[in-house]
Formats: sequence, structure tokens, C-alpha cells
Amino acid sequence: MRFGAHVATGGSLAAAPYKAAAMGAECVQVFVGNPRGWRSVTPSDEAIEGFRKGCAETGVEPYVHCMYLVNYGTADDTLRDRSIAALAHTMRVADELGVRGVVTHLGSHKGTGFETVLDRLCDGLAAGLAASRHTMLLPENSAGQGGTVGSLTELAAIVHRLADDRVGVCLDTAHLLAAGHEIRTRAGLDALAAEFDAAIGLPRLRVLHLNDSKTDLGSRVDRHQNIGDGCIGTDGFAEIVNHPALAGLPGLLEVPGLSGRGPDAANLDRLRGLVR
Repeated sequence: MRFGAHVATGGSLAAAPYKAAAMGAECVQVFVGNPRGWRSVTPSDEAIEGFRKGCAETGVEPYVHCMYLVNYGTADDTLRDRSIAALAHTMRVADELGVRGVVTHLGSHKGTGFETVLDRLCDGLAAGLAASRHTMLLPENSAGQGGTVGSLTELAAIVHRLADDRVGVCLDTAHLLAAGHEIRTRAGLDALAAEFDAAIGLPRLRVLHLNDSKTDLGSRVDRHQNIGDGCIGTDGFAEIVNHPALAGLPGLLEVPGLSGRGPDAANLDRLRGLVR
């Protein structure tokens, strides 16, 4: 497994690969704008060139995370249109940056049921994907809180409906535990891998978010914790980072950090110390 981290750009996209490499990361995830605002940001040619150069010089493998506000299947046409436009913009920028994939949350059905939003959601994702030439689209699993879309069954339906080789999946460990998957044991991970392979196909699993969870199995509450300090724990992550079905995948931290300033070298060291 290749360990990395989400890095705040601090207004300098070009600095992100170097910041990631300085903490010992082999892969990096960034936002290309404010994740909690709708304003689209188009990086300058200089910033794009700097980011690509930084990735090439450091060998850091890049990913982008789409903004948090998106909801592709909502019945609110204004919100849906904004979501599709945000994804399309992010996918176009991702092409320019040369990243491997764009991770996106999927939004919520607000209690109406997944089937009621499936068509609109997939049409929205397809429109965003069509704006890109090269970059993969990576829907992320959810903890299941508040009707959020992203169970394995739902991801399978989306992947099969889109039927595009550029659609993969991102799995978040904290979300998996909160959604009821026992990922802290070899037997539990074996079961998850078998379920994923049967429903989606393991080759579609392209990236992991490695986050401990403040809440326990089946809580359906999404709260990230530093590696080893949450309900997955050190023993659980030892099973995760050594499982053969996950070997070779990029694993990105989205943890609060020991100093509260985001993913850090200490959390990466904790992960690497568990590799057998």
C-alpha cells in the first residue's frame, strides 16, 4: 500500500506535492477550491504547471476531492445543476493537473429511498464525467448518516448503470465501520473484499481513505480520528494495511492530525509501523 494524505493547498496548489512529500507521503489529495462554497476556481497556467512539476519531481501520486456540497440526485433542480457544474469543472481541472482520479461524495436521498434518486444521480455523474477526457471518477462510500448515498449496494448500482471504464470507487475506512462493516479483523476484511468483488469487482477499487473513526461499528455517524486513536484502532489498521485485497492501493489520510492541523507525518509513521 502506498500511504499519503489530503493536503491543504493554502492558496498554493503548486506547493501541495512538496508539502506531501515533506511529510513522507507517496500520494496526495487536494481540493481545487473551497470545499464548502460554490465558487469555481480555475487554477492559473502557472499553478497547473507547478503542480504537475511538483508531482513529477517528488513522485507523489495526485488525486482531487470534489467539494462537499454536491447532491447529484436531489429533486432540487438548482442544487442539482450546481452540483453537476461543480463536478464537471473539477473533472476538467483534474485533466489539466494530470491527477489519477476525482473522489466525490454522492449526496443524500433525504429519506425518500435510493431508487428515487438513482436515475438523476447517475445522469448527473455521467454529465460530470463527460467533461473530462482522462481522469477517473471515484464515488466514495458513505457512513449512511441522514440518507447519504454510498452503501456498497448503492455504489454497485451506480457503477453498473454508468458502465464506464473511467468509473472506480473510493472506500473510506471510517465510513465502512460506521456503516456496519467489521473491518478490524481478517475475517471481516475477507468478507468485505468478497462482497465488493461480487457486487462491483475489485479492479474498480482504486483508492482508500485511511481514517480511524470516533464512532463504533454501525453508528452511521461520520467522524474521523487519528490512526489508532479511534474505534478501528491499531490492531484494526494492522489488518487493513496488510490485507492482500488492498495491496498496492493508494491510502490517503483525512485525519485531524496530532496537532489538530490535519494529516501529518506522525499518522503516516503509525501506518508504516504496522506493515508486516
